[in-house]
Amino acid sequence: MEPTPSPYSMKINVNERMDDGQYENYKKDDHLNKAPTYIQELFDIHGVKGIYRVVDFFTLERNPRVPWEDILPEVRKVLGSEDETADLFSVVPSQTEDAFGEVKVNIQMIRDIPTQVKLQEGDNEERFALPEKFMNAAMEAATVSNNYLLERKWVEFNPRYGKISDIGKEVVEELAATYSEERLTSLLKIALNQEVQSEKLSDEEVTLEMLDQEDWRDRYAALDRLPNPTEADYPILDKALDDEHSSIRRLATAYLGMIEEPETLPYLYKALKDKSVNVRRTAGDCISDLGFTEAIPEMIETLSDKSRIVRWRAAMFLYEVGDETAIPALTKALEDPEFEVRMQVKMALARIETGQEAEGSIWQQMAQAVKEDNK
Repeated sequence: MEPTPSPYSMKINVNERMDDGQYENYKKDDHLNKAPTYIQELFDIHGVKGIYRVVDFFTLERNPRVPWEDILPEVRKVLGSEDETADLFSVVPSQTEDAFGEVKVNIQMIRDIPTQVKLQEGDNEERFALPEKFMNAAMEAATVSNNYLLERKWVEFNPRYGKISDIGKEVVEELAATYSEERLTSLLKIALNQEVQSEKLSDEEVTLEMLDQEDWRDRYAALDRLPNPTEADYPILDKALDDEHSSIRRLATAYLGMIEEPETLPYLYKALKDKSVNVRRTAGDCISDLGFTEAIPEMIETLSDKSRIVRWRAAMFLYEVGDETAIPALTKALEDPEFEVRMQVKMALARIETGQEAEGSIWQQMAQAVKEDNK
């Protein structure tokens, strides 16, 4: 087994290779009567909701409300195993029964105008309406569309963590702050004229003073004008990390992750200690994507974070780039109350203790693969 960037998916390596270009992709609700027997048997396991097979591995997707400790032993029975680390499957069950906390965020758009928000947590899906100004703009844009239903599209954004109701309210408020009446009017003109051009928000420079505005929506809208942050923006982003509103702190953290320089790390360390789990998890994602080994001590400390999703992210980072200095903390973390965290910790320990070279984050591995292909 190997981890994936999502706690809901697991990569399972197998010793039978498929032909190049061949793949299998199944969902729980598919008609499986013509699927291979082992696929049908895997879907008979309570909690398995998706299977994607290619080359020499499976990606297994689970229902967030069914723990891995219930699923993986049954997967092993179906597929067999040459894995000698069987203790990965026989751990003390988690004491919590709720989902892991990741909520997928999708926003429906028509000609770059948002129309509604859709949030998904496992099999649970909820939709949230946007303020009337969005609906008015979308309906007017639809008057020049040959097929409104076909033009609508769902755009996926970074996941959030917490209760769907709270996240839905937060996302709606952020969109309302970002899309002013002036911006919607500009987008509508582009839509009605069917012009092929990209939206140009503003030539106005974002300043520190803009983050002193009383209404958080104005501060958020100002920060949102910073689509291509650079090292010159560190003072602005640092100030945003101290904002009283978590949406602004999270946005600043995401922007910091776009500055691919080691000098960014101290600011991300600051975000790692934020009171909001969304900000801390975003910081963990950014640090992992950057993949700088200098962050190992901070991520070792993060193994004791009060949020399981943040601890899991720290353990995954140490799996990706950690070294021997992480062994004492990882050994202690074997007692973590959460199954997903313990499993990720065991994988990190196994990789480091056996001397296996760190492969970096999934993004670094992809970049390296592209580099090799271009040789």
